[in-house]
Amino acid sequence: MKSPSKSIENEAFWKQHYQSLKASGISRSAYCRQHNLNYDRFGYWISKWNNSHSDKLVTIKLKPQNPTPEHSILCTLDLKQGHALKIHDMQTLMLILEKYA
Repeated sequence: MKSPSKSIENEAFWKQHYQSLKASGISRSAYCRQHNLNYDRFGYWISKWNNSHSDKLVTIKLKPQNPTPEHSILCTLDLKQGHALKIHDMQTLMLILEKYA
């Protein structure tokens, strides 16, 4: 049986500590000591969030430069589960390449 003083250590609990850690500017180990937190458990949650939010590499297929109609596809981004993102606009393509190149 859990003691009544024990905090419920769910995702919200760890997210709050993660936000506080980032704002504190101190190392995770120092933060865990100050707040009596399990360093490895905190690391598990941080890793879980980083893996689920990290940018993934995707294949970009560029079409050769030929005079084409205005609404043609400039490139296709192959995504997970057979999905594809087709880029028709040069500005959009440049924004994506700037961010992920």
